[in-house]
Amino acid sequence: MNKEGDKGSQSPNLSPLAPGKCPQRIARRGNYGAFLMDKLPLIKSLVEKLALNLNVPVSCKIRIFPNLQDTINYARMLEDAGCSLLAVHGRTRDEKDGKKFRANWGAIKAVRDAVRIPVLANGNVRHMDDVHSCLMETGADGVLSAEPLLENPALFAGFRTTEWALGSEESFEDGKLDQADLLVEYLKLCEKYPVPWRMIRAHVHKLMGEWFRIHPHVREDLNTQSTLTFEFLYDMVSRLRDLGRIPLYVKEGHAEEIYTNGTVHE
Repeated sequence: MNKEGDKGSQSPNLSPLAPGKCPQRIARRGNYGAFLMDKLPLIKSLVEKLALNLNVPVSCKIRIFPNLQDTINYARMLEDAGCSLLAVHGRTRDEKDGKKFRANWGAIKAVRDAVRIPVLANGNVRHMDDVHSCLMETGADGVLSAEPLLENPALFAGFRTTEWALGSEESFEDGKLDQADLLVEYLKLCEKYPVPWRMIRAHVHKLMGEWFRIHPHVREDLNTQSTLTFEFLYDMVSRLRDLGRIPLYVKEGHAEEIYTNGTVHE
């Protein structure tokens, strides 16, 4: 369960997210996350209990079953139990590698057509073109992103990493922003709102992935640090910038529009 007080929605943690591990091995041992899909009556009772006893909406996030009708029945069951918002990850529980297994947007559309509550689509969203395609193909009310957003938190602002910009048939230009900029902003937030260092370390690796592939000696310096400090991380960013910039990209001619609209604040 994920309780946040009296504000926001309460969400049964039917499919928890963690960097690179969704679902996680620990979820199998702990009997939660997507592994609750084997115990639908239990899931139903959890959602009913929340819906009856909370004064805020209940949201759920699920993966799909190999059989489409099973997925539709699952979604309808959650709706009947009191779920007010349903997020659907278009991969089965066993499809762990997002790059190897494409999310099934058709299954998400089938769920959207089968229920009356809002549905969010999750899977195959790596940049804004994917967002628009997903909304069109699924009819979903919104879109989620997990792994790509960890690497590029500016995804929904219209920025792409080198991988998805240079691999496109369209023209892209330097967006005057890079992952080092985003990392600095993230570190400042962590200083203001402390989180465990293990989480910071994991997010640094995600944000700096492309830089570390080019400069593995900097990554090794990070890995050898048994105790991290903000001073070390800010210094690491400076070192990487001195070694060469790796920009995030925007569609040619769109940079001024993005900044003018206030999407990005320097």
